[in-house]
Amino acid sequence: MRLRTFAALLLVVFVLGGVALFGVSGGTPDGTLTERWVSDTARSIEGNHHATAVGTVNGSAMVYAPISGTSGTDQCSLVALHDENGSREWKSQIRPANCTIHSVADPTLADYDDDGTVEVLAATTEQTVTAHDPDTGEVEFRHDLTSYGYTKPVVDDLTGDGSSETVVVDVRGTVFVLEPNGTERWTDRLDSYTWAQPSVADFDGDGESELVVGLRSGTVQLYESDGRVRWNETDAVEGSVTWMTTVDVPDRTGTEIIVASTEGTVALVDGTDGSVVWERDLGEYAAVHATGDGDGDGSREIYAVARDGDLRSLRATDGETEWSTTLTTADVQMMPPPSMGDIAGDGDPELVAVTNDGVVSVVDPDSGEVLDSYERDVAIFTHPTLADGDGDGVPDPYVIYGDGRVVAFSFSSE
Repeated sequence: MRLRTFAALLLVVFVLGGVALFGVSGGTPDGTLTERWVSDTARSIEGNHHATAVGTVNGSAMVYAPISGTSGTDQCSLVALHDENGSREWKSQIRPANCTIHSVADPTLADYDDDGTVEVLAATTEQTVTAHDPDTGEVEFRHDLTSYGYTKPVVDDLTGDGSSETVVVDVRGTVFVLEPNGTERWTDRLDSYTWAQPSVADFDGDGESELVVGLRSGTVQLYESDGRVRWNETDAVEGSVTWMTTVDVPDRTGTEIIVASTEGTVALVDGTDGSVVWERDLGEYAAVHATGDGDGDGSREIYAVARDGDLRSLRATDGETEWSTTLTTADVQMMPPPSMGDIAGDGDPELVAVTNDGVVSVVDPDSGEVLDSYERDVAIFTHPTLADGDGDGVPDPYVIYGDGRVVAFSFSSE
């Protein structure tokens, strides 16, 4: 099979088409997924593929949406929406010359400068990472990259000095670790494109944080906090690493890494030395994002999808399938991975799973049963965001569709 990268897929397969103005939700005895609002951010392409950031800012519940549009237009921007009804508060425009389907990567809400106020950070096709005032959109901080940003900035105390650093990996594989004032703590240029989300955690169990990145070449690499390479696993997966997340596996040291590739491999990588603990072949375009103890057995599961339209619960210890559910039988181009959280507020988690052909489903992580679903005739290319924007203690799902519209949901369990 000829290797096709996820980025090439995104550039080739996005299609223009009709947009369903209203979705359809089919409530079941097990629960009801309700559309709260649909944003007025539609664009003339169906290629938006970066997730929203959601949170309470100065007492207001806000949604920050990365919107891409037609090349050479003014359609591309980071847009701040009120969570009450989806109305726009502000937008930060991307120059028309830089407007593409990758214009704004996944934003993050974090206090990058330790001033006690959360800011909105995002990397863009203007080859910068910026921090915005969450109320006004004013740019407080900007740092140049070597290429456009594709992943979400990570704000954490990587170096252990008591203050936050901002970690950004641009699409060409340049790693930046930035101080709050913009000074580069360290940087490293990799020899491969990078689409997988980097993570900061104590991977080797030594009580200090490290940084992990995944590359198009199939390599996974771990950095010490000072930029030294702890290990480099060049054969972590077959194909390009396109999705990556972390999981704590009982009776193992540190934090493990889950990677998924274009060729369909899902693998558990040991955080201490980079060795591959187990791997599974799920078919083309495997994807992972959510992990957790969904069935309450005291262990962790990994919720993985692939182009075949199936959602699987994989046991984190050995990769064995606990259950599998078909979410769509359509001939989809890819499948975004699900997210997990207690969206019913009853103490038990749910999975929110989306399909490339526009279906949003709430799935019981214990059994794989679909509790309710919602459909729009618009493609979805990225995972849902689950966040407690309104501060009521219960996260809600937010889904960005390929046309740039954001749909906010609520879920009630019967």
